[in-house]
Formats: sequence, C-alpha cells, structure tokens
Amino acid sequence: MSALNINKQEFEKLLNENKPVLVDFWAPWCGYCRRIAPAYEKIAQQYEETLIVAKINVDEESQLADQEGIEVLPTLRIYVNGKAVDSMVAPDSKAAIDNFIREALSK
Repeated sequence: MSALNINKQEFEKLLNENKPVLVDFWAPWCGYCRRIAPAYEKIAQQYEETLIVAKINVDEESQLADQEGIEVLPTLRIYVNGKAVDSMVAPDSKAAIDNFIREALSK
C-alpha cells in the first residue's frame, strides 16, 4: 500500500484510528521532499500492517501545518492515540526513517 495523500479532515479522522499514524509534511516545490519520497513509499509498504502512513501537502493545508508547528520540510511526525509522540526533519535515508519509527514507537 502506498502513502495516503490526506487533507485536514482525513488527518483528524486518522488520529482516532487504533494504529499509530506516520505523517510526512511536504510540498511539491521542496526538492528534498521529492528526493526522499521513494524511500517514504517503501516505508508505507513495509509498515502497512502496523502503521498508517500518510502525506500532507503543506501548500494545500497551510493552516494544518501552522497548527502542527511545521517549520521545516520535510517533517515526519508520528501520532499515537491522537497525540504527536516524535518528529524528524529531513531524513537522509530509508534506514533513518526506520530507526525513527522504531524509537518513536518504543516511547
């Protein structure tokens, strides 16, 4: 399964799910966002049983990005039981994202 492209309403709905939610806050003009996208898609496939993996385009959802305090792109954030538990800015590899997920979920 690939990462879900979601809006604010879908984001709020996903936070009520029983699975943790990994969100990539990104923008189409962000070169680094585009470069890390294939690794993020692999993460979506790898973790489809244990995580909801989503993407939010901050150009389309700027109010949500402001609400969540997103200042640097890409920012990955993990939500558990509706609350943000950890964030990562500009991961450099799939391995870095893997480590981030494992550490965040062990908290």
